[in-house]
Amino acid sequence: MLSLNALLDFSRCNCVGICASLVPINILSTALTVYKVSRDHSPGSIRASIGFSSLAAVLLALHDLSWLIIGVIMAPTYILFTIAVVCLSFNAWAGFHPHSMRQTVLAIVSYCWQGLMMLRPPKVDTLLNLDPIPLNSTVDIRRYQPQPGIRPRR
Repeated sequence: MLSLNALLDFSRCNCVGICASLVPINILSTALTVYKVSRDHSPGSIRASIGFSSLAAVLLALHDLSWLIIGVIMAPTYILFTIAVVCLSFNAWAGFHPHSMRQTVLAIVSYCWQGLMMLRPPKVDTLLNLDPIPLNSTVDIRRYQPQPGIRPRR
């Protein structure tokens, strides 16, 4: 028969393996839940994703509590507990208010896309916006003056 003390000892003895598997599972499954909500998947698929990622987050929190019970208070303890709580809160948000989560994610993606488009340099043709000068005809030099805001090279 398993006792609580044996489970806590197992959790502490296999800490590296448990953390190395539960942290990526938590992050990836919560990201999958947010993706499914933002892409408007079926409610059953979203509930299954919420259930799996919430289970992983609860397991990580319980593993973290096994260290807090014996008094190990270190930075990794708080970091792992924060990861578990953030994943649980995102899953609760996806479960209780999927519409507001979808709107928020789409707004963030839109702002990020606009920011990336601002970083992309414009095409040279649109920057100069000059008409080509014909080679074999008389040229009215007043027509080919520099545009306002663009300084000619010296």
